[in-house]
Amino acid sequence: MFQQDNAPCHKAKIVLEWFQEHDAEFQLMSWPPNSPDLSPIEHIWDVVGRQLRVQRPPIRNISSDLSDRCLNIWYNLSPVIYQGLVASMPRRGEAVLRAKGEPTRV
Repeated sequence: MFQQDNAPCHKAKIVLEWFQEHDAEFQLMSWPPNSPDLSPIEHIWDVVGRQLRVQRPPIRNISSDLSDRCLNIWYNLSPVIYQGLVASMPRRGEAVLRAKGEPTRV
């Protein structure tokens, strides 16, 4: 099962053809466009961003410092964060339905 948003770059002809050629390996989930409330990875990126902003010393070299710090944060995230996101999905889904697809505060 593969989840992606419906961003135009993900719906490009070459991308859709690739998924058709590999349909035995991947099944695409139906996913509403512009739905960050339903995408757990958006919340992981938020955690990574917040941790990056408080790190010292400041990043000096975007290409290596930023990459190294992001990877360090990513590999050291607590499993509790992931478990909380998975557990929150039913609540998030209900909130999106109540908001009729509009942004939520969950």
